[in-house]
Amino acid sequence: MPLQNLSGNEALARGALEAGVTVVAGYPGSPASGVLEDIVEKTSGDVVYVEWSTNEKVALEVGIGASQAGRRALVCVKSVGMNTLIDPLMVVNLTGVHGGLVVLLGDDPGAYGSQNDQDSRPLSAFAEVPLLEPSTPADAKAMMKAAFSLSEELKTLVVVRETRSFSVATESVECVEPPWKQTQLGVDREQYRWVPYPKNAVALHAALHNKLEKIEAWANESAFNTVHGVGRRGVIAMGFAHTKLCDVVGTTPDDLRILKLGTVYPFPRAVVTRFLQECDEVLVIEENEPFVENATKVTAYDHGVTTKVYGKLSGHVVREGELFRWQIQEALAKFQPGLVPQRSYSSEREADEHPPRKSYCMGCPSEEIVSTLREVARSLGQEPLLTGDPGCLVRASGLLDSKFAMGSGVAVAQGLARGGVGERTVAIFGDSSFFHFALPGLMNAVYNRTPVLMVILDNGATVTSGFQANPGTGKDLRGRPAPRLSIEDISRTCGVEFIRTVTPDGDLEGVFREALSTSELGLVVVRWQCAHPDDMS
Repeated sequence: MPLQNLSGNEALARGALEAGVTVVAGYPGSPASGVLEDIVEKTSGDVVYVEWSTNEKVALEVGIGASQAGRRALVCVKSVGMNTLIDPLMVVNLTGVHGGLVVLLGDDPGAYGSQNDQDSRPLSAFAEVPLLEPSTPADAKAMMKAAFSLSEELKTLVVVRETRSFSVATESVECVEPPWKQTQLGVDREQYRWVPYPKNAVALHAALHNKLEKIEAWANESAFNTVHGVGRRGVIAMGFAHTKLCDVVGTTPDDLRILKLGTVYPFPRAVVTRFLQECDEVLVIEENEPFVENATKVTAYDHGVTTKVYGKLSGHVVREGELFRWQIQEALAKFQPGLVPQRSYSSEREADEHPPRKSYCMGCPSEEIVSTLREVARSLGQEPLLTGDPGCLVRASGLLDSKFAMGSGVAVAQGLARGGVGERTVAIFGDSSFFHFALPGLMNAVYNRTPVLMVILDNGATVTSGFQANPGTGKDLRGRPAPRLSIEDISRTCGVEFIRTVTPDGDLEGVFREALSTSELGLVVVRWQCAHPDDMS
């Protein structure tokens, strides 16, 4: 097989294609967006169907339907997107799947492009679905193929996790040339197969636990869990943290025994127990929460192993943000004083490890628009409370009173109004957020007659994550013409009567003055097209 130099994202995409994926759905959000976009670049629409769904819940539901139809499906989401799809995930875990179904989860330790520093691994344990995490691009391609096979064999959704820094790491990987064989199992229409309800939910939950035992047995034999190095001091590392660890100590250290863990949940207790028995002390290297550290301690206790386990809870490893090589080096120095690293790293060079992030916000007028709104309000003797959504408002964050999740601005503004703040409450969000999750909040405002003012910054794309298309763009992700859904028409149909549309070079002040002078539920659409960085001189 020919070798190709692939990034982590490219390797995950290639693994899905070689596994025969037929349907791919997702919602824009780094780093997972890159996997979906790479699949688009490498395929045509008549070979692999790919879509940007309106939100992550919808994306998973599309994947579930494709699986029921007997096709292999991939769902690409980032960390906070995983939160959004929990509802259907907590049901498909019980029904299981037909065609292979994999969720590619992109976490963002360090919050380079997120509103939180979330570790999404506990969500897999919460949902009781298997979680795999690659350390290298070669691992990623093999792991994605194995995930689809495991999913189909044991009828379970499988989560494959990556991090932002992993997504841009590169390696030469053996690749299978197209065409890639696709799976077609035929639709599964067995009665009650896809209909969990009160009479069968408990039995399905018991069946899920039996299935997890089989998955753990698979994990205990998996080639994704390997030991290298020698010594009575051990290190357990998973994902890209293992790659960083090897950069510090080398791949064959003569004074450390290292367990590279690729199957994270169900926890491979037999593998970990054997490793603990070979060590006097063990340090766990992982990013964000002490997920594996806690599982290791429980495993040691349950199996009567007295090996001391260190990590985040002992203060050896930093708990927040991305785990850098210099921090791993410092953790090792605490764990094994006198250890000589293969290569020395310093906090002064930390910026060299930060993953590159392309800015799509040059020339963005959002801060100017929100400032204008504030100035007009003050001229009317008002100090409105401004709530926002993630996205384009990142540059105007200092002008907001609150900003939580996608679609939350409208409902938070209603809560402020009903809480009697005594000022106008204004929700500001983007066009993508409108279609993502703001619509239920808008309908709630209409139904409950809560007089908030909504300001939609419509730039005709999902810009901050890479200019991806959305239902208001007028084209699909392959650039083909698609129906352009009208924000104004939808809002009017939902019952919003006061609707105004303006451009930044129009009478923005006048429109804001009119909207703030009314006490009714209102909507202002500020429409402009952002300049793509590639088009700017």
